[in-house]
Amino acid sequence: MINNNTKVWIFILSSSLALLVLGYQFGERLGLLIGFFFAVLLNFFVFFYGESRVLAKLNAQRIKGQDSWGLIDKVQKMSAQLSMPPPAVYITPHASVNAFCVGHSWKRGSLGFTAGLLQKLSDEELEAVVAHQICHIRRLDTFAFSVSSTMANSVVGLGQFLDNLIPYKLQFFMPLLSPIGWLIIKLVVVEKSFFENDLMASELLESRNRLGEVLWRMEGLAQTQPLDIPACTSHLFMVNPEGFRQKNLFLKSHPAIEVRLQKLMGYYPI
Repeated sequence: MINNNTKVWIFILSSSLALLVLGYQFGERLGLLIGFFFAVLLNFFVFFYGESRVLAKLNAQRIKGQDSWGLIDKVQKMSAQLSMPPPAVYITPHASVNAFCVGHSWKRGSLGFTAGLLQKLSDEELEAVVAHQICHIRRLDTFAFSVSSTMANSVVGLGQFLDNLIPYKLQFFMPLLSPIGWLIIKLVVVEKSFFENDLMASELLESRNRLGEVLWRMEGLAQTQPLDIPACTSHLFMVNPEGFRQKNLFLKSHPAIEVRLQKLMGYYPI
């Protein structure tokens, strides 16, 4: 079975090749040059802009000094256990309870925590969240998640740009291109990634129940207080950030919490 990272590289190579072929078909040598330029631009955008775009959209601020929650210590401790450099730690000013991670390498990643999560979770629960998100980085899930998010967002952004060119603010391209963006995410981000990461994090914590209880509590809190997020980024979060607002099953990025807990703990409800 093809893993997530291989799928990402296939998408990147296919997209770059498609731009070169289209350029040549429309303009031969000049078109090929233009296609090459856009292929380079696409790859630059995917690898160097995607992570900072998400952090900027969420108004994330990096923790460098005062850390009353002990986040940096927890991150350093967990990173040492996994033999990896500690990722950067960010806080977002949102009341919703959630956490996310981005990064194209396990050697350089970023963890984000909402203000609501830091206020409502205990120190032990917070440690479970840190372990869960660091495992995503160590497993390189963040590479597949971040790249697919950036590529999907590029497709959606193209739809918004084209719609802005149409008079009377008609929404023509967005309904056509948005499903394509989500299809990219669906093809790359599979439920198995969440199940395997839950298991790895529970082994790091040496307790499946501890992680399961945190997932259950976070899911409930996140559903009642959804988070406004950039398009095509919900899969970057620990639990579904859109809550009950997201009724379209195709657009849901996470497995049902009942299934996650059943896979992790062997039983449900907890």
